[in-house]
Amino acid sequence: MLKMVISRDAFETMTSHAEREFPFECCGFIIGDASDEVRPIRNIQNERHAADPAMFQRDARTAYLMDPKEQLGVLQEIDRRNLKLKAVYHSHPDHDAYFSATDRARACSFDPTGPDYPETAYIVMSVRDGKFAAAAAFVWDVLEKDFVEAELRSS
Repeated sequence: MLKMVISRDAFETMTSHAEREFPFECCGFIIGDASDEVRPIRNIQNERHAADPAMFQRDARTAYLMDPKEQLGVLQEIDRRNLKLKAVYHSHPDHDAYFSATDRARACSFDPTGPDYPETAYIVMSVRDGKFAAAAAFVWDVLEKDFVEAELRSS
């Protein structure tokens, strides 16, 4: 099984973010090189749902949409500092930590046959009744041509 290792501090920051945003999904990035830095991104799904419920049928209890300006800002920081996009994370309030069909489609938004960021892990956290319950990591398997679960560890 493939492994995804993140620092204990990054893991705690990410899970705290998920608990704070409950009952809504949180989202963000883990960036870095030798160390991990968590970059929470504002979930604008509720705003978009309120403005156009036909186009954005789900609210932030079951979906996330990263604020594009914040997302772009972090991607520019990665380029400017020559870092890696280690992981994209989000939470599933009152649901299990699994990689849904929507999660896969979002990870492969430019080309449905492969991920936008093939070297990046995707972490999904289950938050039940406002408390972190579990997390799972998913990485792109070139041979399977799909995302597979990886062992997630914090150190």
